[in-house]
Amino acid sequence: MPNSSLVNALGLFIPLLCSAITPLPLMAGSVTAESIWDENNALERAQEQVPKGRTITGQHCKEFQVRESYRYRCTVTFN
Repeated sequence: MPNSSLVNALGLFIPLLCSAITPLPLMAGSVTAESIWDENNALERAQEQVPKGRTITGQHCKEFQVRESYRYRCTVTFN
């Protein structure tokens, strides 16, 4: 008859080992960047932050006023 503490330890260890070996799925994400120059510059800055190998799935930009000048904020989504 096997030692019950050994069986319990293996019962906990094996799932942990399997989860450590299994690659993690790619997660969707987003990055946001701002620019004082123009919308294209903000979009380019956001796109530069997308991790290599990921695909851009969308983009959204806003223009807003700060004191007497405008700023541009763009968010890029990826998966």
